[in-house]
Parts: sequence; C-alpha cells; structure tokens
Amino acid sequence: MKPLQESEVVFMYAAADPDVYRRYGATFVGWGGADTAERVKFHHDLGIRCTGSMWCLTAGAKLLHENAALREAVGRDIAGEPIAVPWLWDFTHEGTPSWFGCTNSPAFRQHNRDMVRKVMAGGADGLHVDDHLGVATTATWIGAGCFCDHCMKAFREWLKEHGSADRLRDAGVRDLAHFDYRVIVRRFAVTRAAYREIHALIPLMDLFKRFHLEAAAENVRQLGALAAEVAGHPVLLSANAAMPETRQIGLHQEVWKHVSHVIGELEHHAPEGTDRLNEAVAMYRLASFRRKPLAATAAGVDWAFVKQHAAEDLVRVWIATAYAHGQLFMPPHHAYCFTEEHGTGWYDGPTDAYAPLYQYVRRQAEWLDDFEDMADEPVADKPLARGVLRRHAKRGATVLHALNWNYDRNSLRLTPVYDAGFVLPETAIPASGVMRLLSHDRPDETVAVRRENGRAFIKIPELRLWTMAVPA
Repeated sequence: MKPLQESEVVFMYAAADPDVYRRYGATFVGWGGADTAERVKFHHDLGIRCTGSMWCLTAGAKLLHENAALREAVGRDIAGEPIAVPWLWDFTHEGTPSWFGCTNSPAFRQHNRDMVRKVMAGGADGLHVDDHLGVATTATWIGAGCFCDHCMKAFREWLKEHGSADRLRDAGVRDLAHFDYRVIVRRFAVTRAAYREIHALIPLMDLFKRFHLEAAAENVRQLGALAAEVAGHPVLLSANAAMPETRQIGLHQEVWKHVSHVIGELEHHAPEGTDRLNEAVAMYRLASFRRKPLAATAAGVDWAFVKQHAAEDLVRVWIATAYAHGQLFMPPHHAYCFTEEHGTGWYDGPTDAYAPLYQYVRRQAEWLDDFEDMADEPVADKPLARGVLRRHAKRGATVLHALNWNYDRNSLRLTPVYDAGFVLPETAIPASGVMRLLSHDRPDETVAVRRENGRAFIKIPELRLWTMAVPA
C-alpha cells in the first residue's frame, strides 16, 4: 500500500458532500468514515483513499452501563476503583461515566477487535487507531493505574523477559511466578491521591510504565494485522500518536515502529499566536527524521479559540508551516473543539478561507513529494520570516520554503513581510542563478540570486504567507 505523500490533502473525518472534497483537493480520509463497501466505493470513485477507525480509550458510557463484562474490563487505580476519562466528563449515561477500557483485559481487547472487524468490513485502504495507548494512558501521564488482575498477570509475564534479576531481588520479589505488583505499591500508597504523589519513587515503576507502553503498541500492531485480514489486502495503519511535549513523545515512540503514518493532535497554543509554533515544528522534524508521514491537526483547545475568534490567518500559518516542513495539516473541516468549561464542540471552518491553500499544495506536488530536510538551514534577515530548505535526493533539486510568521495575536491578522532576505549555501541554488517564486495567491515571478563567498542571497519582495523558491 502506497504511503502518504507530502502533497496529499488528508481529511480528518469523512465528508458527506463530494463537492467539499473537490474544493480542497482531498486525496485521503484519515480518521474513518469508510466502514462499508458503499462508502469505500464512494471515496474511490472520487480518487480518495479512505479508512476505518476505532479507538482503544473506552467502550463508551452507554455500553458500559449496559454491558457487565465491559464494566469489569475497565482501568482501575490502586484502590480498585474505575478510572474515568477526564476529557469525557460530559459523556455519561444514566450516571455511568466514560471509564477507561483496559487494553490488557480480554473482554475489552475483544471489543477492540470487534470494532476493527466492523469498520474494515468494506475493505477500506487503512485503519486508524485513536487513543492507541488505551490503559497505558492512565498508567503513565495520568498517574492512576491500571492495577486490575489482567494487568498484574501481564506485567508478571513481561518481567520474565525484561526484568533484571538484581532489580527484582532489590524490590523484594522472591517468587516471580506469583508476584503481584500491587503488594509493593500498597506499601507506599493505598489511594489514588496518595499514589499520584509518590508513584515516581515506587520500586519497579519505570518497568511498570514501560510494560504498559509496549503492551499498547503491540495491541495496535495486532489490530493492524487483523484489519488487513478483514479487508483482504494490505492496509495502511495509523495512530493518534503525535504530541510535541517532551513527556508525551516518549509515551508514543513504541507505536511509531508499527504504523505507516501518524495522525496527531498537536497543541499549537493558539492564544499565543506563533510564539510557540516551534513546538509543532519540532514534531514535524521528528517525523521526517523517523521517515513517518505526519498528518496533523491542532488540539481541541486551539480549535475552540479559532472558532471563538475567527482566527483564520493563524490557521493558514499552521497549514503552510506543516507542508513547508514536509508534513501534512488536515483541513479544518469539522475540527474537534474542547474547553474545560464547555466540553466538546466542533469547528467547521469556512471553505473559502482555506481551500485555495490546499489547491496550491496539490498544484505544487512536484516541489513537495519526496523532498527531504537539508542539514543547512537558511538564515532570514527579518525576525518573523522563517526558511526551510528541502532537497530531492534523486533530482538534486532544492526548494526554499519561505514562511511568514508576522502574526499579531491581538488583531488576529497576518501582515506581509517585505523584502524578506534569506542566506543559503551556494549549493542550494541552480547554476542559472535564477529562482522562480511560487505563492498560492499571486502569479509566479522570478528573482536573481546573488553569490558571495560560498553563500547565496535571495530576496522575496513580498512574503504574504508561504512562498516556494524553486529552480527557474
């Protein structure tokens, strides 16, 4: 199955109206919506690859309320209490919360597999696994567990291969065959609150977390294999596994080994404008280094801000920045919003505001696909201009992506940068010394490049948002 290319337009969710796809130039739907043969054909007739989608987070409040087996198969803290998903506080059913499903429990794992069989029955091109960490989420960054019987058994088996004899002995483990990690933990804490305060100091805790992460990644691998079996052909496999925070990157690294591409919600810190956009850039660079295509969207809190303030210029900067770094940004069609105060919502961005930029991406595929980051970074002479150099390994062509980050977070407007100069290595420019400037909202133009002392100097008269400087 052909992997995602740098010039693809990946919708997060499926659209009912084919004209929406056409206006954006859609090529892929990454987060489900093609569960049946009819929906797969609908997308294929439009030239769009499509996916089925499932999640490992929870069985959902209604099903938990109705199904005793799934109610037992939930993540549990050290006191044995079920753990609710914090960001689904407003999703309850007759008083039953949305508890984390335990991805090490046979009943919940079977539920995961039943979902895969359902969403891949139509023969979709790929499977997307949302919240792939499952109960590893509660065991790592939420800091609550899981300490159910199934996790204790699976951890015991995992330690047989990964546990150091010296460390186990130092932790007081004498009989691994009957080892129950809860016994050690309860010497330090018997409540969730106490556990959160002290858990980092509990013996074997690093191994306990590593076990949970590896188990979650292996679960995703198995779900992908099942998806291919159900579909009857090789499939792409993705997971929502991109978080720019250092603590989160470590949590997702195991699953990157198994997926063909990553779909991720990256926090863009929308109220701060472009001040912290480098955090998303770091994630794009990591994805390029690992040679994993990343189709990104902003976090729920970002989209809530954009929706409230109509911050369309900021979104355009996000889109341009992702593609300039060789990765993808999904169109804001039905983007997920979330705030602590209001819970879940949706942002359906105005098509006219964003579609022209995606059409530009499709038109310029020859300057995006199969290019790689260069070690040399261009130096901009204006503080809010950014440059990215990418080279095509086979063609030898180099592209300068010039980005305008001159966004005012008070007025919510992007102001052009005039006479934006960039210093490049001389090897990055064509022998002719002339480059063509490609922008999405103005005619192409050519500029001369000046050489001096092994360096090259190029000036872009008006940098409005994103301009590619390519060989003329």
